[in-house]
Amino acid sequence: MNGTPLTREDVCNLLRSILLFMSKGQHLADEARVFARLGAAGLKDTAGYAARFFGLEAAVAESLAACPDFRHWADIVFDALRDGGEHVLNFSTSGSTGTPRYWAFTPEELEQEAQSLAPFFADRRRVVSVMPLHHVFGFAFALMLPKALGIPVLFMPPLPTADFFRELRSGDMVLGFPLFWKSVLGACTGESAFSCPPNLHGVTSAAPCPPELIEELLQAQPAIISGMTEIYGATEFGAVGIRRDCRGPYALLGHFSRAPLGRAPDAAGETAAEWGIKRPGGEPQPLPDEVEWLDGINFLPVRRRDMAVQVGGRNVFPSLVAGLLSTHPKVRECSVRLMRPEEGMRLKAFVVMTDAAAPFAGPETARELRKWLHRKLYPEEVPRAICFGRELPRTLSGKSADWDISDPDGEKGPIRQPFRAGSGRSRVEGRGSKP
Repeated sequence: MNGTPLTREDVCNLLRSILLFMSKGQHLADEARVFARLGAAGLKDTAGYAARFFGLEAAVAESLAACPDFRHWADIVFDALRDGGEHVLNFSTSGSTGTPRYWAFTPEELEQEAQSLAPFFADRRRVVSVMPLHHVFGFAFALMLPKALGIPVLFMPPLPTADFFRELRSGDMVLGFPLFWKSVLGACTGESAFSCPPNLHGVTSAAPCPPELIEELLQAQPAIISGMTEIYGATEFGAVGIRRDCRGPYALLGHFSRAPLGRAPDAAGETAAEWGIKRPGGEPQPLPDEVEWLDGINFLPVRRRDMAVQVGGRNVFPSLVAGLLSTHPKVRECSVRLMRPEEGMRLKAFVVMTDAAAPFAGPETARELRKWLHRKLYPEEVPRAICFGRELPRTLSGKSADWDISDPDGEKGPIRQPFRAGSGRSRVEGRGSKP
C-alpha cells in the first residue's frame, strides 16, 4: 500500500493472527513457542503466507523464514509496506481444496467497505472480536471499521469463557460466527448462567446463522444481545449485504450495485437477466451463491454455486472430505454432509465398512476414523458424528438421502426433508468410494 493505513500495531496483530492460523489453532502464550512448534517446513510456509497476504515480494518471505523472531518479522513487514510502492492485501479462501485462492484488495476498496459499514454502527463504543484478523471479515470489522468509527477494539479467543463475559461492556459490538454464538447461548442459559451487559450488539458472518439461534439470543431472559447484524459476503468481495431481521432479505451495501451478467434461462425456459454485483467503475461479477433478487437492492441467498458449506467460519467441501475418508483402508464408501439445524452445526458422515461381515462399527471405530481425519484436515472439516451401515442412505428412487445421527446403525432408514430456499442450510453432499 502506498502510504499504508496500517500501523505497526496493526501489522503485529495481523502477524499474530496468521501465526495462530498456520499453527492450526494452537493458542500459545508467546510467539517464540509458535515458531518452535511450526518447524522448518512450517516456518517457510508461514513466511510465504505472510508475505503474500501483505502483497510483498518473495525476497521478503525469504527474510522472514531466515529469522524466526516476531519483532524481526514485524519490522521487516512494516518497513516493506512503507517503501512507497503500491501494495495490496491478499485474502485467501478458507476452503479445503488444498490450493487456496487469493483475492487482492486495494486500500481504496478496503476504505469503501469501512465507509459503507460505519453508519450502521455509529452508536457503538467498542469492538470486541473473536474473528481471525487476517480473515476478510475480521479485517473489515476489527481493523478498518474501528478506524472509521474512531473506537477501540478488543481481541479475544473464540471461547465464551468467564474472562470473555467479564470483559464485555454496555455499548460493545461483538464480532463472531454462528458456532461461537451458539456457544454464547449455551454459556448464558446453561449451568454457568453467565450474563451480558445491556446494549450489547452482535455481528455474525463467515457462515449462515440459523434464524432460530438469533431469536433465542434476542429472546432469552435476561436478554443476551440487544440486536444482531448479519453480514453476507465472500472472500472475493468482502462484505456485500447486511440485515438485522434474521428472516428478511439482505440489503446490498452502498459500495456495490446490482449489475446484469448476461441472459440465462428462467424456470419457464425463457431467457431472463442473470444478475451479479459490481463496484464503482468495476466490472460485474457473479456472487458465489445463487440468490433471489427481490429488487435492485434486496436479495435472499438460495444455495452455494461451488458446493461448499461453511462450518465454524471455514468453507468446507463435503465431497473432498468424503473423498479423503474413502481412502481409509477400513472404509468402502461414505457420504458426508452438513448436519440439520436440530442436530448441530458441523459435518456428519455415513460410512460403509470394507468388512461386510461387521458393517455396524461402534464408537471405537468412529473415534479411530475421526483421529485419522484430524491428522489430515482442519478441525472444522472433520465430521462430528459418524454413522455406519451396510449401504449408503438412499430414497426409494435411488437418490442420495439424509440420515439421523441418533441412529448410528442406520436402522430407521433415510430422512426425507425438503430443502427450504433461504433457510441458510444447503443439501450439499459429498460421496466417496474405493476405486
